[in-house]
Amino acid sequence: MLRFRTSKEDERKERMKPLLILKGNLQKEKIQFHETAEESPNWLEQKLEDVLFKMAEMDKKIEALRHDRMKEFVEMREMNPNETSDSIRKIKVKNMIKSLLQEHGKLTAAELSKLVNLSRTRCSEYLKELERKGLVNGAKIRRQRFYELVK
Repeated sequence: MLRFRTSKEDERKERMKPLLILKGNLQKEKIQFHETAEESPNWLEQKLEDVLFKMAEMDKKIEALRHDRMKEFVEMREMNPNETSDSIRKIKVKNMIKSLLQEHGKLTAAELSKLVNLSRTRCSEYLKELERKGLVNGAKIRRQRFYELVK
């Protein structure tokens, strides 16, 4: 009977061995976690400082971009003083249209829209605005309306 108990104990020890190994590993991880947890405030503070530094750098870049955009806007206004209600993009597109008309002579709204990468309707609106201001002439030839710069 004594023999039976020892073999049962041995069997039990064999079954418990992987569990004991697992327990040891978990305790090691727990110790490592506590060590890093003690260091984590310093690590966290460093990470926070890095994030704040990067945010400050981004603020500087945004401010520089804003300054450049305002400078560009003022230059556009100086070039086109009679276009007061137009956005920068609209002014740029109108300048592109003028330069394309200067380069190609006569173009339709459809041709200009492809060159400027706008819809035909939007391009027609810009051309009509330029025509109202006297910068562009529109002439209808058959079914198409051709635009050219005023000389």
